[in-house]
Amino acid sequence: MRHALSTLLIVGAALAAQVGAAEHGSPPVAMFRGGPQLTGVMTETSADRIAGIRFAFRADAPIRGAPAVYRGVLYVGGTDGVFHAIDAKTGIERWRLRTGGAITASPAAADGRVIFASRDGLLYAVDARRGNVLWTHRFGADLGPQNYWDYYLSSPTVVGSSLFIGSGDGHLYAFDAASGRVRWKADAGARIRGTAAVQDGLVVFGTMSGQVRALNRADGTPRWSFATEGAARTFEEAGNDTTSVFGSPTIAGRTVTVGGRDGFLYALDLATGRQRWRTTHDGSSWILSTAFDGDSLYVGSGSALIVQAADPSTGAERWHFATRGAVFGSLALAGDTLLFSDFTGTLYALDKRSGALRWQFAMGGRSLSTPVVADGIVYASSDTGVLFALDVAQAPPAPTGRPRRIVHWAGMKSAKAYGWFKNGVDTAILNHLKGAGYEPMDAAQLEAFLREQLASAAPSVVVFTDNKIPDTLADESAGKPLIRRYLEAGGKVALLGPNPLAFRTDAGTGEVTEIDFNVPARVFGIAFPDQRLVGGFYASTPTATGQRMGLRTRSVSYLAIDAGKDPEITVLALDEYGKAAAWLKRYGGAPGTGLLQLAVPRQDLTDFSEYQAVIEFGVGW
Repeated sequence: MRHALSTLLIVGAALAAQVGAAEHGSPPVAMFRGGPQLTGVMTETSADRIAGIRFAFRADAPIRGAPAVYRGVLYVGGTDGVFHAIDAKTGIERWRLRTGGAITASPAAADGRVIFASRDGLLYAVDARRGNVLWTHRFGADLGPQNYWDYYLSSPTVVGSSLFIGSGDGHLYAFDAASGRVRWKADAGARIRGTAAVQDGLVVFGTMSGQVRALNRADGTPRWSFATEGAARTFEEAGNDTTSVFGSPTIAGRTVTVGGRDGFLYALDLATGRQRWRTTHDGSSWILSTAFDGDSLYVGSGSALIVQAADPSTGAERWHFATRGAVFGSLALAGDTLLFSDFTGTLYALDKRSGALRWQFAMGGRSLSTPVVADGIVYASSDTGVLFALDVAQAPPAPTGRPRRIVHWAGMKSAKAYGWFKNGVDTAILNHLKGAGYEPMDAAQLEAFLREQLASAAPSVVVFTDNKIPDTLADESAGKPLIRRYLEAGGKVALLGPNPLAFRTDAGTGEVTEIDFNVPARVFGIAFPDQRLVGGFYASTPTATGQRMGLRTRSVSYLAIDAGKDPEITVLALDEYGKAAAWLKRYGGAPGTGLLQLAVPRQDLTDFSEYQAVIEFGVGW
C-alpha cells in the first residue's frame, strides 16, 4: 500500500478520533465543482496564503479528475484505472480499487456511496468506507473514433436520490443512486464529455456536436437545444476541433454560461435556451471552464493563456490574468480566492476581485485537474501523479508587489572549468525555471537588481542554477558584500550544491585553484565543518519541516553542516550522521527568506518542481 510523505504520524485511537470528528463535520454530498449548478464555489473561507504542505500522496499515474472530499476522506482516480481512498488529513491510503480503464473524471459521494466512471465503460458505485463495489452500469460504446484532446469523462451530478451523467455513447442518463437502476436516458446524438448542471427541474449539458441541451429532470424529455457556432463547422476548416462543447456549463441564477471549442463563451436563458450574449477572447482559443460567485463570472481559456473575470450580464471583461500554459481544468472559488492550474503544472491563487496573484505553487509536469478546497486545505494534482494537500490560511501579508524570481547561469569558460553539475543538469534546471517564468540575468544585470532590491519591500529570490556566484556580489573589499546586504534586506538566495564561494577559480580558465570555506563563512555567517574531518556523499532525508516546505524525496548531500548552534537556521534535510544537508538561514527578513542550501542531484536529471516549491516558500507562496 502506497502512502504519502506526511508531516503527521497518527495511529490507533488518535486516528479513529480524528476520522470520527472529520466525518461529523463533512457535507452530505461531494461532487465536481461544488454542487449541481457547477459554480465552482468550494467554501466561503479564503485561501490567502499557503501555510505549508500537509502531505504529497504519490499515485502511480497522472491524476486528472478533482478529488471528492467526503467524511474526512479524499476519493480520486488515476489514468492507470486505480481508484484511491485517502485520509484527507494525513494522506494515508485507506483502500484502493482497480478498474479496467483510466479514471479521468471526478467522483461524487453521497449516502455512504462514491460513484465514478472509468474508461472501461463502467459506472461504479462503491461503499465509501470499505471500497467494495455496490453496483455497476455498462455504457454503450463511444460514438465515433475521434479522441482529439479527449482527456475527460463526464462526472456524476447528484441531486436528491438521482444521479445524472453523460456518456460517450451519446446519452444523458438518470440513475437511482442507491440501486443503479436507470430511471431514464436521453439520446443526444454525440459524445458527452462535460458534466451536467442541474437546476429548476432542468438538466443542462454540452455535446461534441456543438449543441447545448436542456432536458426535463423528471423524465429526460427535451426542453430546448442551442446550436453553438461550432455546430456548423468541420474539422477540416481549421485542422482543429472547433465544434465540440467539452466544457461543463455553469448555472448562474437564470442564466447558463458555457464555453465551446469554437472560441466563444455563451450566456443562455435557462428556461428557453435563448442566447443572451456571447463573447470571445480571440475567435479561436477554446473556452473550457466557467465559475460564478454571485457577482462575477470567471472564465478559463486554452491557447489564449488567460483566466478572466467578466460581467455576468454582458460578458464584458473586468480583468484578466496571463497564465504560462493552457487552462484545461476547471476553476475553483474559496472565499475571495480563485484557484486553477495550467499546463506548466502551476497551481495559481488569485484575488478574485482584482486578478492579482496571491501565490503560486509548482506541482511539476502538466496539470489538467481542478483544485478542491475543504477544511482549510487545498487539494491539487498534476500528471506527475502527485496529489498535494496544502494547508492554507486567511489574512494575506500586506501587499508588497508581485514577487521577482531571478535565475543566473554563469556557463563554462573552458572545458577544464569548474562545474558542480554534470550531464547537463544545470542547463536543465535553467530551462525549467525559465519555463516557470523566472527572469534570466547575467552578472551585471544581477548586481544592478540586488542593489535595487536593497531599498525595495517587494519579495524576490535568486537561484544560481550552475552553483556559481559572480565575484562582484561577494566582494569584501569595501565592507559587507552586496549579496549579504541583499539577504539582510529580506531577499532570498538559493544554492543547489556546496557553497560556491569556497571554490576559488582562475579568472581566465575557470579552473579551481583553491577550496576555502572560510570565504563563505565570512560572507554568510555560516559555521562550516573542518574539511579535514568530513567528506563523502551521504544520503539525506527531508525533515518534517522540509516536507512542509516542499521536499519529498531522499537525495545525496555533500559537506553537511552542524546547524544546532545557529538559531536562525531551519534544518530541511538530515544526512546519515544527523547533519544538516539542506537548510535555510534567515537574516531578519520575512519567514522563508534568507540563504537556502539544497542538495539537488548532481548528475541525474530529476523533477525540479519539489525544489522549486522550497525555493518559492516565503516568496511565491
